[in-house]
Amino acid sequence: MNIPDLYVYLTETRRDLWATLEAAPDDALSNNLLDGERFRCIKDLVFHIAEVEDGWIHGDLLRVPPVQDGSTDLRGRDFYADVPLAKLLAYWQAVEGDTLRHLPALAADPERVVTVEDWPPGHQHFRQGGLLWHVLLLEVRHTAQIAALLRVQGIRPPQLDLLFYLNAVDSGRSSAAFVNGRQEKP
Repeated sequence: MNIPDLYVYLTETRRDLWATLEAAPDDALSNNLLDGERFRCIKDLVFHIAEVEDGWIHGDLLRVPPVQDGSTDLRGRDFYADVPLAKLLAYWQAVEGDTLRHLPALAADPERVVTVEDWPPGHQHFRQGGLLWHVLLLEVRHTAQIAALLRVQGIRPPQLDLLFYLNAVDSGRSSAAFVNGRQEKP
């Protein structure tokens, strides 16, 4: 699997995750289940996933202002429990849209060396491909955390395993719609 293919998988799993989050009660998304220094609730993780993609893609790889600059009410917060889910998902969707525009060119140059200015000397230079893998795998890890946090609250999370999003050879379709109980795209 390559970076663009993994990103397609992530965009497809997001639709199922977002639908589950939108159907969940707000208190389940805002409950302080983690009691952490950075993350306390599902909404904190939702914001973090989008912010990491936004920061690395725009700030470090493209050297352009992040999408977040257009959402000043999301900046500078420690926690997001009181932010409406729709606002967090709108931000994530905007980041995704912009990433989709730039990802082909970024993925085409995985050996490009990127300088990360705010890291300590001796740890500031990374290959672009490695940083892209970091962003994508961070999302995989944190969406698994979100699924577990939903489950401990009695909410059935979507099945996000790659297997369910692979197109079967015989039908040419994935089984994600079937296993997640949603209408299949024609």
